[in-house]
Amino acid sequence: MAEQERLPIVVGVDGLETGRRALDWALREAQVRDCPVQVVHAWTFDPMADYFTETSSQQVHQESLAMLRREVEQATENMTDIPSIIQNSVEGDPTRILLELARGAAMLVVGRHRGDVVRHALLGSVSAACVHHAPCPVVVIPTVVPPQ
Repeated sequence: MAEQERLPIVVGVDGLETGRRALDWALREAQVRDCPVQVVHAWTFDPMADYFTETSSQQVHQESLAMLRREVEQATENMTDIPSIIQNSVEGDPTRILLELARGAAMLVVGRHRGDVVRHALLGSVSAACVHHAPCPVVVIPTVVPPQ
């Protein structure tokens, strides 16, 4: 098996449907490649934004770990031959974290959220930044648009 196929597939999840679809895709691809999957949730903590809820950075981290466990359990529920899965909850900007972890990966898998033009212009897009700057191939899982 080629060395590139043994490198991990890094997948970003956020607890939303598009992240679930990205995780499902990454797990199926890892089965084909016989390689590990590194599931990542990057989060930020702003004590001023959470001032009234008394949330701590440690609480956000624990919630992130719990979300990762739920997402992985759900995604692997009916799978056989489950690939090796590494779960990472990392505090920091999602784009920066995903790009750092992609350095040693076979590929990076991210979901694309629907968003309006203003949001993308002001905040940017994690998936777009990953496509432009990742050191490995990037797979972007599109949003499912309901039929009209």
